[in-house]
Amino acid sequence: MQNLAVKNVIIGAGAMGAAAAYHLARRGEEVWLVEQFALGHARGSSHGAARIIRHSYADPDYARLMPLAYRAWRELEADAALPLFIRTGGVSFNPSSVSYVEQVAENLQALDVPHRRMSGKLWNEANPAFGLPADYDVVFEPDAGMLTASKAVATQIELASRLSPKTRVLPETPVRRIDLDGSRPVVVTDDLTIEAERLIVAAGSWVGRLLPDLALPVRPTRQQVLYFRPGDRAPFEIARFPVFIYMGESPDQAFYGMPDFQGLGVKVARHGGPDADPDNPDPEVGEAYRDLVRDFLRAHIPALGSADIGLTEVCLYTIAPGERFLVDFHPARSDVLIASPCSGHGFKFSCLIGRVLADLAANGATDVPIDAWKRV
Repeated sequence: MQNLAVKNVIIGAGAMGAAAAYHLARRGEEVWLVEQFALGHARGSSHGAARIIRHSYADPDYARLMPLAYRAWRELEADAALPLFIRTGGVSFNPSSVSYVEQVAENLQALDVPHRRMSGKLWNEANPAFGLPADYDVVFEPDAGMLTASKAVATQIELASRLSPKTRVLPETPVRRIDLDGSRPVVVTDDLTIEAERLIVAAGSWVGRLLPDLALPVRPTRQQVLYFRPGDRAPFEIARFPVFIYMGESPDQAFYGMPDFQGLGVKVARHGGPDADPDNPDPEVGEAYRDLVRDFLRAHIPALGSADIGLTEVCLYTIAPGERFLVDFHPARSDVLIASPCSGHGFKFSCLIGRVLADLAANGATDVPIDAWKRV
């Protein structure tokens, strides 16, 4: 067993951990990034070709942070000299009995983000791939789009190594325990005992197991994703088909999707899923779930409702109460940060959250307003 002393240790090399490593390295800090699986693995929440990014939030706490999130991604693209954002436009829609679009439109107006609110009938006329009921409430945001998810995570890890010679990345290095009994946090793996001046725990669905004494109010859930391949794929290409969010009358009636990207097909999923054990992944997507998504598509995007499913994916959400984020110091220690900002909608914020974590680790405070997330 080798004993080491390191300034910054980050557990978890997914979207949040990679972003924290990038932002700390950008400041010239020493960073060790510890990941239990291979880099870019498919066991957590950060893999896959793309994730949606949008200003369109019904919750003002999240909406008001989206301009900062967009800027963080632009700064990353500049540092990397690589495009990571694909502008597709984004549409949110709901039945007339639901107030989601009304709230989204109010927040877009408050942020001065260009948008257009309209009926389902008018939306269908502008975008004939859709077949929404005529009285649906719809809002279109032209600046929404997709982030190249796996590429973005890998880029931040690469930049962390390039920007600071004191960066070390340790894939396939499971953390067996975190010792918080001493003056500094200690991370124990099979071969290393690492004393950290500062520790960031960004372990996704494993965060509760690494910090069992806190009884964090998070639960892993299983998210199932389908990729549809219609006979005529042209109407669903980027620049013709937007990312979309549908909000029905109950929480289990929320769906999202995005255009055909990298030839994978049109990505569609219901938001949320059953509780899951992250150590026992189940890659199968059953017929009942496929039928559920098809029923939604037949009623809203008819050509996809009968299309072949060419690919399925499964990932994990780490859900906190109210689908909030948890980004805060350990309640008993100022040298341990806990980052569980997921709840199924965290990727778009991840580059900004990396900056927040670097601020908190280095300075103990941040100018980004995250009070709504500080509930550990």
